[in-house]
Amino acid sequence: MKNKQQLGIPFVSLVGRVNVGKSSLFNRLLGEKKALASPVPGTTRDVNYGVCHWRDCQMLLADTGGLVLQPQTEIDKAIQQHAGSAIRRSTLVLFLVDLSAGLHPDDKRYVQLVSKMTKAPILLVGNKADSLASPGDLFAKEWYSLGLGAPHAVSAQSGMGSGDLLDVICNVLPKHQENESDVAPIKVAVIGRTNVGKSSLVNRVLGEERVIVSATAHTTREPHDTLIQYGTTPLLLIDTVGIRRKSAVSSHIEREGVKRSIKNIRKADIVLLVVESAVTPSKQEKRLASIADEAGSGIIIIVNKWDQVPDKTSKSILAYEKQFRDYFSFVDWSPMIFLSALTGQRIHTVLDRVMLVQEQRTRVLSQELVNDFFAKAKKRQPPQWIRGQKKPVLYGMKQVDSCPPTFRLEVKERFSIHTNYLRYLERRLREVFGFAGTPIRIVTAQPRSKLFAKQ
Repeated sequence: MKNKQQLGIPFVSLVGRVNVGKSSLFNRLLGEKKALASPVPGTTRDVNYGVCHWRDCQMLLADTGGLVLQPQTEIDKAIQQHAGSAIRRSTLVLFLVDLSAGLHPDDKRYVQLVSKMTKAPILLVGNKADSLASPGDLFAKEWYSLGLGAPHAVSAQSGMGSGDLLDVICNVLPKHQENESDVAPIKVAVIGRTNVGKSSLVNRVLGEERVIVSATAHTTREPHDTLIQYGTTPLLLIDTVGIRRKSAVSSHIEREGVKRSIKNIRKADIVLLVVESAVTPSKQEKRLASIADEAGSGIIIIVNKWDQVPDKTSKSILAYEKQFRDYFSFVDWSPMIFLSALTGQRIHTVLDRVMLVQEQRTRVLSQELVNDFFAKAKKRQPPQWIRGQKKPVLYGMKQVDSCPPTFRLEVKERFSIHTNYLRYLERRLREVFGFAGTPIRIVTAQPRSKLFAKQ
């Protein structure tokens, strides 16, 4: 298995008390609404990541959960643990305070706590600066008592001061030398219902606990990204919110999390659809697979909790695979991996399979290969007449795109070809060329030139 490692760019973490605007500032600096910002304390649980570009500077930005001195619940303890892990890895820490509320009694203790965790420089950032009566308030003694100088004033809401802050950050950070990993990463979204083990799978693949795992449903409230490098290839692993029936979703936070998860599915290069080995898939999982298929994403079906299946034999996987393939028959081209995120069984195969599917998605066939394929496919099974239509006349076939592989079938009359014939061509493409794990698109069109039509 190839090495997995964090991309070698400067790491900047946003830390501070709950509800000082860390997620809002995270979104502002990234230039997109990636983190779920809410007035509800504790909305951010896992550490969220995003690559921030500013002029000739690049950094990996981390939005952490709000710090508390004495976490009470297991989830609160996990939030602090993950925030601490991000702080320890930081090249630079942005300590965020709320200028409108003034210095909080806990701010000084949090600064001391952060200082013990890292030797990285700490910048004091004052959010909600648009609420200040006078710019001179930034230089009040209370802020200097933190030992970090005057706060850099910003407003995450309006964007005021965000460019100046990025200038300061880039001046502090070491210069990042561009390398092969600076290409766009392969986006891999981990999707499924609640409590099927998505976060456990992400942690196992990464080899460390980067997202919070709990038996409590909806522990993951928003999609969380982790950038890694697999060999020489950058991957963006996206742990999405568990998606259940729309009628069962009640809170605004869950609705927003689900909305963002579906958006991530549609943007993903590859999705890992996680199901449970001992649970019959639901309509929800079929819907998720359908969304990914329609978006042109590669699909790998992960059958988790394989360790919980009793009395397994050498033929158990074949029986279970038939059951799941019958249910997901419309994406029967998807690879299927039976594993256990709990024990680590077959985890090592996941990223290798991701790379294989991505290779198939990006594959481009030469026109010579397509011509040979098309001639043999047409000879083996000519198109049938459709009642009320003219006789089908096929001129040729050409690959016009990849991701997913897309082919244009040149015909005399676009609607003279039955969809069954297009399905036949797709099956033959898979039999001859593979294309495992990726949708294939075949579109019909009249020839663009008379010369081509005569061939």
